[in-house]
Amino acid sequence: MNQNPIIKEMTEDIIRICDPFQIFLVSQKNNSKGELTSFKVCIVVADKYSSHADLETEILLKTDCPVPCDIIVYTVSEWTECIDDDCTFAYRIDTERNLLYEQKK
Repeated sequence: MNQNPIIKEMTEDIIRICDPFQIFLVSQKNNSKGELTSFKVCIVVADKYSSHADLETEILLKTDCPVPCDIIVYTVSEWTECIDDDCTFAYRIDTERNLLYEQKK
């Protein structure tokens, strides 16, 4: 798991809000001092979260992230369909496997 405290706290908040199956760190940017300036995460959630924009908004409203954070949402069905296609963003994220959290089965 990424040890940056801001990303760690955001991961914990996302888990509390929507109980995702997985959370991946897609990217992070740091300034010349090595301080986090922004990051992007991808979350894989239950199919009941069909409105990605609503879930993204809910997460951003219920969290207090001190740096810009971008959230990409896939439902499990979308994720399963996309990770085998090497032309998709999901495939790239899954291949890089920068996994922050995975729900225990």
